[in-house]
Amino acid sequence: MKHLPFSLFISLGSLLTFVGASLPQNSHAQSPEWARIAAAQESLARAQTEENRLALHDQLQTLWVEALSTGHAFDVDWSEWNNAVVDLGQNEERLLVFTWNVELDDRTQRYGGWIAMASSATELGYEFVMLNHDRDIDPQDSGRMHRHDQWQGGLYYDGVLTRDRKNPVYTLLAWDGADALTTRKWVETVEPRNGRLRFGAPRFNTPEGLLKRVVLTYADAVQTTLRYEKGEERIVFDHLAPNDPSFKGQFAFYGPTLNYDGLEWRKGRWHFSPDIQVQNGDDSSPRDYRDPSRRGRQR
Repeated sequence: MKHLPFSLFISLGSLLTFVGASLPQNSHAQSPEWARIAAAQESLARAQTEENRLALHDQLQTLWVEALSTGHAFDVDWSEWNNAVVDLGQNEERLLVFTWNVELDDRTQRYGGWIAMASSATELGYEFVMLNHDRDIDPQDSGRMHRHDQWQGGLYYDGVLTRDRKNPVYTLLAWDGADALTTRKWVETVEPRNGRLRFGAPRFNTPEGLLKRVVLTYADAVQTTLRYEKGEERIVFDHLAPNDPSFKGQFAFYGPTLNYDGLEWRKGRWHFSPDIQVQNGDDSSPRDYRDPSRRGRQR
């Protein structure tokens, strides 16, 4: 089983207790809709067969629609969840991203999630869309745009809000357990357009050209950094290479070198910077700066 971020797999039984404590006593978060999510997530954590895990995964998609429709998603202090969600912006620019996964018997992944966007035009105070994992998408494709109903799938564990002139741009950092040989991380933007979400815009100026996302694929046995440095206002990541030049293009043999690359935001784009100086994190570092794969196993 993949090493996964512990905080991303807090049971929704714990969520029910936490939300009930952090919202008013008459909150819809204590409604039957939220209780059903808690029960389904607890069952998912204990499911012994792939068939049962997938059935519960599908059930969660429906239950989240019911719960989010009752309101109060923006009233929860999601920061208590560490990397379980990405919460960006304030007031009319707020964007909330929640994702989860199911690991299959062949160690590939099935993902689910939702995104809520602030909206003063609705009673809830937000609009939300469910994310539909399209497993036919090539995860190595850095030049394709995805929609929320044709989503690449992954666990979003960090992000940053920047601006292109007056328009907000939401950049997300993602983890994907991939398969038994490799793991992936990537960085991409998500931008609301007329009630839909567009994942991947041509905002990454790299030596390979103008890309819609930067993807890191590496050996399952190693750990790789991809993080946002708030003090430096940049995204940093390990420079990857095969352990032998003859394995070029075979990502199961790729791992980090002693060098780091970065992305810096300028004039509406992330610009690639090679061989930058960074301060390595360790186990005492803030949790959002650490490789998510170092935080435990799925439960």
